Amino acid sequence: QAHLWLSSQGSAPQLRSSCRPIENIPIEMSQIEGSAAKPALFSRVGSSILNTARSNLRPGAGLYSLGFGVAAGVAISGLVYVGRTVSVMLFDHEYYKLQSRKRYYEKQLIFTREQEETQAAHYLASMAAEYDPAATRMPFKSLDAKYRF
Repeated sequence: QAHLWLSSQGSAPQLRSSCRPIENIPIEMSQIEGSAAKPALFSRVGSSILNTARSNLRPGAGLYSLGFGVAAGVAISGLVYVGRTVSVMLFDHEYYKLQSRKRYYEKQLIFTREQEETQAAHYLASMAAEYDPAATRMPFKSLDAKYRF
């Protein structure tokens, strides 16, 4: 195993085998490269977004208040929905009233239809009472069979 070592006298770095140095100190990567490498674009953008989110998602910040209001609104509307559903399921008797009214209306409708049928039958009977088959024949001809009862 080889290591890169810098001697204490300031000479150039040397590659040595894995023996214990007495006067030498190990070189760090930052000394070799000159300075720390810049972070990548995506990591910089990600960290700026994360810092912005951290600063805006604390109590008292505008974005935090908006988020809290949205969450509270969703929770309250859910409770209202559940309350109305329970109210309809347990306490709404309007359905029974409407069904009773529909049944009563159907009974009235059947009764009026029967009345109309009866009136139509009476009308036909009165017309048949006035029927004179001889009035439908041609003069001086016999009565056609389709005009007889």
